[in-house]
Amino acid sequence: MRNRIIATQRRKEGRHFGRYRQITSVLIKYRLDELIRTLGLERFLPFRWVPPGNPWRKEVYSKSQRTRMALEELGTTFVKMGQILSTRSDVLPSDFIQELTKLQASLAPIPLEMVERVINDELGRPAGELFASFEPKPLGVASIGQAHAATLTDGTEVVVKVQKPGVKEQVTEDLEIMRQMAVSAARHGEGWQQYNLTGLVEEIADTLTGELDYIREGHSAEHFARFFQDDPRVHIPKVFWNCTTPRVITLERIRGISTLDVAALDEAKFDRKELAQRSAGLWVKMVFENTIFHADPHPGNLFIESDGRLGLVDFGMIGLVDDEVRGYLVSTVKAMLDRDVDLLIDSLVDLGAITPAGSKESLRKDLKHIMGHYPLLTEDLNLTSNMGELFAVVRRNHVQLPGNTFLLLKTMTMAQGLGQRLDPDFDFFALLAPSADSILKKRYQPSAILRRLPSTVAELALFGIGLPNRLVRIVKSIERGELTIRADVSGVERHLEHLERLVNKAIIGLIVAAVILALAIAFLAYKMSG
Repeated sequence: MRNRIIATQRRKEGRHFGRYRQITSVLIKYRLDELIRTLGLERFLPFRWVPPGNPWRKEVYSKSQRTRMALEELGTTFVKMGQILSTRSDVLPSDFIQELTKLQASLAPIPLEMVERVINDELGRPAGELFASFEPKPLGVASIGQAHAATLTDGTEVVVKVQKPGVKEQVTEDLEIMRQMAVSAARHGEGWQQYNLTGLVEEIADTLTGELDYIREGHSAEHFARFFQDDPRVHIPKVFWNCTTPRVITLERIRGISTLDVAALDEAKFDRKELAQRSAGLWVKMVFENTIFHADPHPGNLFIESDGRLGLVDFGMIGLVDDEVRGYLVSTVKAMLDRDVDLLIDSLVDLGAITPAGSKESLRKDLKHIMGHYPLLTEDLNLTSNMGELFAVVRRNHVQLPGNTFLLLKTMTMAQGLGQRLDPDFDFFALLAPSADSILKKRYQPSAILRRLPSTVAELALFGIGLPNRLVRIVKSIERGELTIRADVSGVERHLEHLERLVNKAIIGLIVAAVILALAIAFLAYKMSG
């Protein structure tokens, strides 16, 4: 079986030999020798490898800088991988996170003839027939595609985004290579086993698949248009489906002042304090009230129109948010504001984020240390720096959070940065507080508890059915002398100090459990009588 797996892997490597060799050459160029070993790429070296550690090798750039430059040279897929990794402070140290946020792919535009060929292939007609005008110079160039200003035959101003030829095929090949490298890294890389690398690659694959499909981007734009339809101060561009395919998307053009251009906003007499509240508030509303959120709150993606409306663009990168993750965010914010270490650890336990390799005592000690240094005023509490410290603790204590949690927190951090760019005195936590309070109230109101009641009853029933067998196994283990009990008495004084509080919690928990069981019995009786 093992030989068959190795043979399959070798066939895949042979199919992508040229790309493997290119990747290896780039890693050598930027002196990332350790990665070559970890990823199992030694056999793809195009020349004799100079082992690391030679005294004549002096590095001009740091390792994090060299990693960024290597990813940029390797192109779209690896740039996107780096951008996603920049949200994963549980995996990488802060210097790598900061460097990867600067990632940009090679942004050379493709020639106009190539753009026109893609439009003709996708839409079945040349650009000259579809559009009254089409600007040859792109408005912007990204790693996957580029955008051109155009005008429809009825005079409507639009932006036409065209995917670069060959990008999809290159991404598909690179993702297959990344999957193989993730397996090698988990097997050979020291300390890499604690991270779900294959899951991380699938997260990258899902993000890239979404960005490569302009139909999906169009549906996302329409989703946000419906979500904000009752807010006249928000403008989501219309999608023109007759000029949209998986590789071409045509959207209404948003005209306004970019939130990057603070001087122009001042010249136009906009109230930047009010804009900061509304701009960051867009993301607070998406995260706390919607099922998806725009995952790239870069100032260049938000425009202030002449009538004061907020024009949001670029719906390629979308994050998902559910009640579990939303509840984690609320608990995290509340714990940070209240400096409540126990609440934060409870949230991590509920998410299943504390691994066997982690120590709750070590985690508690680290969290108490960093929370003790948090500023007392919420306007001085900065997500960028404070979350950086928090994620360093997460990484050190082997805490594994779901990938979408990090994207969400990264997005909220960027939203705070957007608000503070417009207004240096912007208090993001004051903006968050009402939404967080609302979520907490909704979670514990009677109707919400009743909605969760059937699943709670089912879980209790399954646990009760399996309990006798578990007890029998425990008793047999005791009789055979196989039961081992480990006790850690470190910090016993603290445990004794809190024992009374825990007992009180347990009593309250028993009362609540009794109420739930009573409700469950009543609920089942009602169902049976019906």
